[in-house]
Amino acid sequence: MSKILKTAIESVNDVKSLLDQADVSSNVGLTGEIRLINLKLNSTLEDVVVFCNGSGSSQITENIIHINIHVPNLKNQPSGVPNSADNTQPNVARMEEIGKAIMNVVDDYRGYDFFIKLENSGEVIPNGSKWYYNVVLRYYYLRRDQN
Repeated sequence: MSKILKTAIESVNDVKSLLDQADVSSNVGLTGEIRLINLKLNSTLEDVVVFCNGSGSSQITENIIHINIHVPNLKNQPSGVPNSADNTQPNVARMEEIGKAIMNVVDDYRGYDFFIKLENSGEVIPNGSKWYYNVVLRYYYLRRDQN
């Protein structure tokens, strides 16, 4: 029997395809795009990046997939510090709007040969002077070539 292993990239593609089929971009009015693995250089739009940072290869393959939602900061926001140089703040409301739409699509999804469990319900994470909203999934796939 030939080996039937689903790679990390294939699992990420499954999640991206799921988001595309559910038309998440149009439903939330995403100004950017849904991308694989990394953010477009110098993007100032709302972008979603799907990547895998942990991939198994046992019979029940479990991959950890991250969905990072990048939204431009709100500008000219009071920071509480009168002499601060950066007066931008994360647009948490927009991050949550996009995040909830994504989580509604992926939570407990059962595909043809995989299923997804939501690991967390979103977390705002600093990234230099910017922020992103991180959703973590567990992606399960049953290898049919192993006992």
